[in-house]
Amino acid sequence: MQTYEEYMSSFEKETRDLIVYISWIKDKAPTKPEEVEGMLKMRAGFDNAIDVSSGEFIRNGRRCWLEWVYRKKLFGDPLGFSLKKGSQYMLRVRRKKSENPAAAEIYYVEEVLQKDIMDRRLDPVLSFLDSFEEKEQEMLFLNKQEVFGWGVFHGYKRIGLTYLGRKEMNDTEIHEETGHLFLLEKNSDSSLKAKFKELTVYRLLVRASREKPDTYLIVRNLGTVSPGPFQGKIDEYRRPVRIDNELGSFLLDRRYSWFEGTVQWCAQPCSVLLNVPEGSTDCSASMEVLRQICQDSDAFDANIRKQTCDQTWDLLGDWYEEEITKEEYMKRMGIPQISISEDGDIEFSFETGELYAEHVLIVPVDAQGNVQDAYLAG
Repeated sequence: MQTYEEYMSSFEKETRDLIVYISWIKDKAPTKPEEVEGMLKMRAGFDNAIDVSSGEFIRNGRRCWLEWVYRKKLFGDPLGFSLKKGSQYMLRVRRKKSENPAAAEIYYVEEVLQKDIMDRRLDPVLSFLDSFEEKEQEMLFLNKQEVFGWGVFHGYKRIGLTYLGRKEMNDTEIHEETGHLFLLEKNSDSSLKAKFKELTVYRLLVRASREKPDTYLIVRNLGTVSPGPFQGKIDEYRRPVRIDNELGSFLLDRRYSWFEGTVQWCAQPCSVLLNVPEGSTDCSASMEVLRQICQDSDAFDANIRKQTCDQTWDLLGDWYEEEITKEEYMKRMGIPQISISEDGDIEFSFETGELYAEHVLIVPVDAQGNVQDAYLAG
């Protein structure tokens, strides 16, 4: 068992004061003592901190750690220090000695100097809010579609929406540039509260982005209004756009800004998605790439499968326990879905079934058939 003196000697003697934003911490004390004279050891993580004396950021591209040891008490703080995820503290710490400059830094917490600090440089939520103007204004926005996704953002749900047009309340001019709306909603186990309907005009109280044009933060949803001057844009958006050529038929799905169709790939039907810029109906660039790879789909497909097999053979062993040959593996990849971006980037998506426990194998390639990567999704 490591003695307390041995453990503490692994840290530098010199102390420093840090302002730290806690990004991870155990929610309860360990049940068993660590190997430090039977003492309990806690850990908390931070991604950014500021040295109080120099004002410099401590950030090395990976999570840094705080540690402290204590003896269990019948009364008082059961965790040694009451640090909470998402809060900022000024701490007196000692840095752990290390011979590896690339290793994550570890600091021993000697004292909590100050709680409930609100340093905007470290709080990602406050930094995000600060990226928008303080001035609030009411505007009308033509919302593109319902909310179908969001991301967790430091204790919040960050919801993104796309609008197809906007209008200031006291202005007759309609701005038809496509833009983005953001909304923060306190994260919890409950479902998403924000409800937005497709091709509906909303009256919103917003703050404009300081950094990105045509981008706004929703402060308050003031409800829906009649389409009015946006009706023409709505009618245009609902009008079907279809392309028929020697490869097949492709229908524009404006919700996702892609043409969807089916081509013959290795003599079998293959689903294809051709991405277009938001608001555009021109997929000529991605269509030309599709023509190129379809000229000899058998050879192109065989080349992709061979490279993918070689790159993922070890990965397959981690997922699939039964014996399988490389030839069988390539065959069981199945017919892919092919996606081509507006810039000509190609992505093959293979539904490999039980090989990867129903995960999809994503394979980005270039127009010459060189596999750039291979990874699992879903």
